[in-house]
Amino acid sequence: MTLREPGTVLDGKYEIVRRLGSGGMGEVHLVRHLHLQELRVVKILRQDLASDPSAQARFLREARLATQIKHPNVAILYDFAHLPDSSFYMVWEYIEGQDVGDRIRKNGPFPVPVAIQLGIQALRGLEAIHQTGVIHRDLSPDNLMITEDRRGQYRMKIIDLGLAKNLGAAPEPNPNLEITQVGMFMGKLQYCSPEQAGTISGETLDRRSDLYSFALVLYEMLVGLPPFDSENPHGFVFKRLSEDPLPLVGRNPRIEVPTGLDQVVRRALERDREKRYPDAVSFIHALDKVGKELDRIETQEIQITPQVAAAASVAPRPLAPRQRSSSELSADERRELLAQIERAGKKTQESTQILSKAEVALAAGRLDEARAVLRQVEAVHPRAQGLEQLKARVQEAEQLAQGQRTAETEQVLAGYLEKRQLALSRLALETLLELQPGHPRRAEYEAAIAQLARDLEQEKRAEKGLAAGRGALAAGDLRAARRELAELLKIEPSGPRAAALRTAIEAADRGQKQGVELDEHRKRLEDLLASRRVAEAEVEYQQLSALEVTKVTLDSYRNRLDEVRSQSLERERVTEFERRYRVLLDHQDWFGAREVALEFEATIPGHPRAAAMFGEIDRLESVYRHQESIEQGVRQIEASIAQGNADQAELALKILLQMDPENRHRRRLERLIKGLKKG
Repeated sequence: MTLREPGTVLDGKYEIVRRLGSGGMGEVHLVRHLHLQELRVVKILRQDLASDPSAQARFLREARLATQIKHPNVAILYDFAHLPDSSFYMVWEYIEGQDVGDRIRKNGPFPVPVAIQLGIQALRGLEAIHQTGVIHRDLSPDNLMITEDRRGQYRMKIIDLGLAKNLGAAPEPNPNLEITQVGMFMGKLQYCSPEQAGTISGETLDRRSDLYSFALVLYEMLVGLPPFDSENPHGFVFKRLSEDPLPLVGRNPRIEVPTGLDQVVRRALERDREKRYPDAVSFIHALDKVGKELDRIETQEIQITPQVAAAASVAPRPLAPRQRSSSELSADERRELLAQIERAGKKTQESTQILSKAEVALAAGRLDEARAVLRQVEAVHPRAQGLEQLKARVQEAEQLAQGQRTAETEQVLAGYLEKRQLALSRLALETLLELQPGHPRRAEYEAAIAQLARDLEQEKRAEKGLAAGRGALAAGDLRAARRELAELLKIEPSGPRAAALRTAIEAADRGQKQGVELDEHRKRLEDLLASRRVAEAEVEYQQLSALEVTKVTLDSYRNRLDEVRSQSLERERVTEFERRYRVLLDHQDWFGAREVALEFEATIPGHPRAAAMFGEIDRLESVYRHQESIEQGVRQIEASIAQGNADQAELALKILLQMDPENRHRRRLERLIKGLKKG
């Protein structure tokens, strides 16, 4: 996951204000639209998931579903596109306020009239979602936001359609597994319906599952407590199978709940979904009736009185000028927005795949292949993003390659002339003139080659002397090389061959003296680099650079030394991250471990360990939560047996075996239940 700092501008128009959080699919940031000066929320698909077809499909599905839902009690989707790094993003309405969970934690239960009216608003939004053939599947206090409109009146908005599902789509092969994969099954089991938690086999989810989940939230809004007592959230699934929810009346001695309201909420919490409200409208009517009986009716909005405002502890804030929302779009405009989303995903994928081939060919220096790919892209997607830039890069590469070939050929020609290699000099000149017929030094090179041809005949003896001298040097016989130099000076006193042989002899003489020292330094440096002793290797490198070592060799050692130093520093950082990460895992602090993994990913981008950490955390947390649920189930069964309730114990055992067919307590519990039935 890429760390995006405040002040960064996304897509040229969204300036990051602050990071709001992250999840299994991506990052969430508060941003400011640079042109409209309006705050919004950007949800960015994680970069490591951007190439995952299933992750892309899930992200696109959330956007498509959101475009179908237009209601004041549901968050608005404004935009959908992708970033240069291929990460898809969607832009949502920014809801300034509190989520229900945070509100309850900070201020306690809502006043009963306020809870009723906010509940009606939430159900209106839920009905709008259901009317499009979608179920939310993730209703919880964290996904219900409370804000204020322009007149200072409370409004409830449903957010986060990440788990939403179209009822007309094909059924999930394993809905429980899907929930587990996105970190929801164990984390929000407290707000799952019995059928959503997978405890009732053979039943697919429908809108009544959302109504059950919302009733759980409404129960907490009214009394600040859940409808079942359990040691941990994972025990609620067993409670809701075998027990009725605790009455709202008397649940919190400080809260007076009307009997009629208790009956309404408890009907929505029926284990048998056939006994629940069939739809959100029926639920709304029931709540509205109670509200009228309390003579506190306002079905659209809540009037903020000083008493209610004090209880809610929400101070009015200045609001930005209203702009046209997507809820006001015409049918054609809505279809166009959906079509844009479709085209964005498909066109980006196609053009990115094709352009990536040209990128690879260009990086490998295969210009002909890169040109062919560009022609293909122009034929299919003439306006593909990045096409013009890539064309410019190919053209630049062609010009650069042409210039490089010319410079290299000229350098080769100069070398051949320096070495008096006539045939190769002629060939090099021909090649140079093919690349640049009007080369400014053409006449100079032609004259040099002609002069070389004239000189070759008289230099044959000098060439033989030079060859003999070099042969002597190659054999390590300095005395013989000096004799050949003496003969060569008689033939060509001031010629380049004599100078070259003299230079070679001098270099060989120095080399004999420095050879032993140089070899020792190089060997020590190699050993120190291999053992990653960076400080000592740096000292050895400085000593080696004082000797007559080629720049290429020194540059090679410098690069290796820098690489080893970088690797050592990275290993130190990785080691420290691993230490902190392991400590948090040992304490089952999954949130803290994920924070360390995020920090790791931001500090050392591209390191595979960060992704492995996320996978390991998910796996260990799932195992831990799963085992915790199993142990809770065993305790529930044992409690039922102790109470003499064989049917309840048998039902709980069936649930337990669905979660853990090979449970080690199975035979013992079966014997106890069987004995209890016989007794």
